[in-house]
Amino acid sequence: MNIKKFFILLLIIRFFNLSVYGDSQVKDKENKLHTKNLNKDEFAPTTLFTGNTYFTFGTVRSNGKKDYFEITYENKFKLNTSFNGSDKLLAIFESGNALDSPLNLDLQSSKGDAIKISTLLYEFKISDAINGVIGPKMFGYNGLAGKSTAYNERIAILDGSNFTTTSGIGPGLGISKRNKNGSNASIKLGFNNSKMNNQSLHLISQIGLTKKNFGGTITTNINEDFNAFGLAAYVKPKILPSISFSIEQKKDNKSKKIHNWILGLQKNLDSYNYGIAIGTYNSQENIAYENWIEIFISDKFKLIPVIFIKDNKHTKDELGIALNTKFSY
Repeated sequence: MNIKKFFILLLIIRFFNLSVYGDSQVKDKENKLHTKNLNKDEFAPTTLFTGNTYFTFGTVRSNGKKDYFEITYENKFKLNTSFNGSDKLLAIFESGNALDSPLNLDLQSSKGDAIKISTLLYEFKISDAINGVIGPKMFGYNGLAGKSTAYNERIAILDGSNFTTTSGIGPGLGISKRNKNGSNASIKLGFNNSKMNNQSLHLISQIGLTKKNFGGTITTNINEDFNAFGLAAYVKPKILPSISFSIEQKKDNKSKKIHNWILGLQKNLDSYNYGIAIGTYNSQENIAYENWIEIFISDKFKLIPVIFIKDNKHTKDELGIALNTKFSY
């Protein structure tokens, strides 16, 4: 999907009166006009449009590689539609030119300059505590009810769920339950491409506990290529930074075991957030260290400096430095 088609889609949405909002004040005003003639038990379908744009300027330095600086971008647009107030049709459009970036940050996109749909799913209520999810384009973590970490793993290079919630991008079907005491459970069938067969199938299950100041999950991922099992937990003290830890084990068909783990600290303040973590970043179980700060310039504009060090067993260590800007709308 190119940019022209994307904006044609937005015009169609406006034509059919699926109110698209840029901020909460506009949303409230238009929603009142749209619902003034409805009965109390009726709900006006609404669509919320939001987006983020990242600029990333940085470099990776190593004695064994030629140094150079780069600048990349990521665009991500979200259309979130509700038809009855308790459901969600989510469509995420994404583009970015960081395919060959040596930084390989999580906030960089490698989808290419053409806008593509990266997520398309529908979540709905089955009962007060049980939700269902279905969609033709889903990531492994979509539809899972548990909260595994209080650390933002979507910024730098470390990720505590590389194995257990990874299924590629493809169709998915799942069901989850959230209890009032904070316990939750999820089970999901995910596929790593549009062909739904035994080779592409991932059976992902999770149980967890989500409280205000602590929580965690136990997650499994079973498919023909590997079986993965992971434990995750976090605590959020009132004064000290939050502490998050997770560990996973993946066992392939050759009985080879690979471990992935991360220990992260994060503190959220009024004008900035900061995080620091240590963990493994590749299948050789090499260690990496990362540090980042989110600096709030305004409600819609952030600066995010990132620094990381990759420990390589057979070559020189790599130092990554990047300055990121985030625009929200």
